[in-house]
Amino acid sequence: MAGVVVASDHQDTAFVEFNPRYDVNDVYAFPGSSPDRVALVLGTSSPLTPAGTPTARFGDESQILYQLKIDNTGDAREDLVLQVTFTGGPGAQRVHVRGPAKPRQVGTANTLLRSEGGREVEGPVNQVLGSADGMQVFAGPRDDPFFIDLEAFFRILPDRKPESGPLSTITQGPLTFRPAGSAVDFVRGLNDLAIVIELPLKELTNGQQQRFGVWGTTSRARTGGAS
Repeated sequence: MAGVVVASDHQDTAFVEFNPRYDVNDVYAFPGSSPDRVALVLGTSSPLTPAGTPTARFGDESQILYQLKIDNTGDAREDLVLQVTFTGGPGAQRVHVRGPAKPRQVGTANTLLRSEGGREVEGPVNQVLGSADGMQVFAGPRDDPFFIDLEAFFRILPDRKPESGPLSTITQGPLTFRPAGSAVDFVRGLNDLAIVIELPLKELTNGQQQRFGVWGTTSRARTGGAS
């Protein structure tokens, strides 16, 4: 039976809670700088405090593969992938984007694209890379665009509050609605690490329709090179 499922999924395991580089905070798709372009965004590592942002880093390619997966046939399986990896130490990280290209595998076990086609963009983080008529990439800290009253959320679902990090210090107040006009955006002033990719829309669609589905994943590297 077909239906619609609405869900939010964060910090699924203790490992992800203590290693926020693996946590996909949000995925966004926006119209690009012109009608024939689209911008995709994957956020991770939120919440970063202003003090902690300068030392925040994406996971190294030996540990993490970040991906944006594209379904352009409506079967909820990825037809194309954009793969993002990082190299370099603190203050010298570089981003490498491959794709969009047909993945070598679909599902939860993935292998890094090598010569399957698609574009490649590489360069330092915190800079706009690529070309305005092709693929443009930015990777680095940005103000977290999500909004939520986490104090109220953890009152409703207290077992979801993390055991460490900035969110662990949230106090437990009474389970009541806030007065009108006093809404709280808890993540205001906090940052995440954003991967932003803008590219021609035609590179993501199958030529028959302009609609596509997109989701983000992070994968842990395993022995043997697969991830």
